[in-house]
Formats: sequence, structure tokens, C-alpha cells
Amino acid sequence: MSQFLKHAVDLAKMVEGQTGVNPPVGAIVVKEGRIVGLGAHLQRGDKHAEVQALEMAQEKAKDATIYVSLEPCSHYGTTPPCVEKIIEYGISKVVYAVKDTTLMSDSDDILNEAGIEVEFSYNEEAAQLCNDFFKAKKNGKPEVTVKVSCSLDGKQANDNGQSQWITNRSVKQDVFNLRHKHDAVLTGRETLIADDPQYTTRIENGKNPVKVILTKTGDIDFDLKIFSDMTTPILIYTENKALTSTLPQVKIIYMENSNIANILEDLYLRGVGKLLVEAGPTITSTFIETKEFNKLIIYYAPKVIGGSGKYQFYSTDNVFELSEVQNFEIVNSRMLENNLKLELRKK
Repeated sequence: MSQFLKHAVDLAKMVEGQTGVNPPVGAIVVKEGRIVGLGAHLQRGDKHAEVQALEMAQEKAKDATIYVSLEPCSHYGTTPPCVEKIIEYGISKVVYAVKDTTLMSDSDDILNEAGIEVEFSYNEEAAQLCNDFFKAKKNGKPEVTVKVSCSLDGKQANDNGQSQWITNRSVKQDVFNLRHKHDAVLTGRETLIADDPQYTTRIENGKNPVKVILTKTGDIDFDLKIFSDMTTPILIYTENKALTSTLPQVKIIYMENSNIANILEDLYLRGVGKLLVEAGPTITSTFIETKEFNKLIIYYAPKVIGGSGKYQFYSTDNVFELSEVQNFEIVNSRMLENNLKLELRKK
């Protein structure tokens, strides 16, 4: 792969988690072996990566090559089609790493008809950034990562509800980075009562995610720490019409049927493209059983807790035949001091 295309992919990786329902994209304009323009899609509704790179290059873009992590768009959304800007600036060649399966028309044909050479150079890293976006756009639901911190026997707490801290400080820091890369973090009322979490990033210049709380009953204590941050929006989904709040950052969303699918569809319409689930066994099990997730991340501490399994991270009323159980592919694993992080995808 060209080093310039790799740079474009690296730019896309840098803005992962801050583009909402849009994909993270990076672009590099190269003229006579020199980078003359670069750009990344910084947030939803902002200029696309190609436009930023072209505007930086200005007249140097004429007869230059543009390298893009994702096939340039050819439709009108919140911004005009990128293919039009590429033609306008006189680019001679476009190289991109991933085909955009959501495009309404073929960008290659449009660019070829304008006399621009197009090269598709597949890159696996870029594809991993985009594949979940394609699914999310098709289904009208966010990309969902379910995160679990547990013991070797799968407990998020002992039978008395003690859960702080099963995993170590390195795991906590890694979770802060996870939150930074997601638009919103979702939890339930029981987790708020048990742990009183804040769901912030606590990293330098980190982006705090929107906080999403699920409570069918609407039994909420507004004195909890999560409500002390007045700068980050909090969405509360409930089936209780009587639930109200005077806090300016809190929006209460009443749903007659607040199931996971309905909530995800509503979050996507509100601009949440990447959602992190950090909850207790009930909500975690619901996401896994309904298969409403893209990625499962498990942080294992080298401990066994035992007990009845009251806080087992995955528990169902159904007993499945082994031939029917969900299977996963381990896509990444690494040690965080003495704890193990596993990243898994459904097979």
C-alpha cells in the first residue's frame, strides 16, 4: 500500500468516534511526491476530509493525486458531493482504500467521465473503521460495543454486589479511551445505584460521551454523581410518563415500549453513531441475547469470585443447545499489566 494512502487511513483513525453517524475519513493531496494538502472529517455536518485537503492544497491540487481512506461521496447530504470538488480542483488521480457500499451512485464512473484516473487499493484497517458504519447506516442504528469487566468466572460483582474494583488501573485507563471514541455511553439504573459512576473520559482533552440511562420505572436519584456534570447531555429512556427533571442537561424520553431496538433507532436519529454499553448483567445480557451489538470487549481480571452467579455478565432464562449458541471471533487480545483484554465479533 502507498505510504500516502496509509497516512490518509491514519488520519481517519485519529478522528474515530467524533463524526457521529458519519464515517471517519482521512485524505492526503500529493503533488510531485510532496504532500500539499491534508484533511480529516472532524464532525458531523463539517467539511469532508477531501474538501479540507483540497482547500489546503489550493492551486497545487491541479494535476495532483488525492489519497482517501473511503471512496469519495457522490450524493448531496449536509455537504455537497466530494466528487464535484475533486473535479473542480483539477485532480488527475484518486486512490481510495474502501468501497462505500452506501453510495447512491458510482463515484468511479463520475470521476472517470471527468477524465480522472481512479484506483481502488483495499486496506483492512480502513475497512474495519467503515464496516460497522455501513451496517449502522443500513439498519438505522448505532455501532454498538458492549464492554464488560469481570473475573475469570464471568462475575461483574460478588453475590453481595461488591464490584469496585475487579480489574486494575490500566483497564480503567483503557476504558476512558473507549469512552472518548464513542458518541454515547449507555447504562441502567441499577448500575448507577451500585457504583455511582460519572462516565467521563478523564484524559487530557478527552471528549466526554453523551450519557444514556435506561429505566422503565423512572425511579431515578438525581443526586447521583452522573448528574453533577452540567456540560454533557444526559438522555433518560423510560416508560414512566410522570418522570420529570429540572436539570438543563437532562432530556427525558418517554417510550411506550422501551425495548433495545426502539432505543437504538431513536439514538441514531439523534446523531449517535457509536454507542458504548457499560452496564450490569441485565442490560448486558439483553444486548448479547438480542444480538444488538457489533463488538464485545471483555476485560478479565485473574480472579475467581464464585457464589451463585447472581452477577454473571451473561445470563438468560433460555438454555440453548450447544449447536445454537453464539460464536465469536477474537479479533484482538492484549495484556493490560496483569489483566487480559479480549475484543470479539459475532461470527
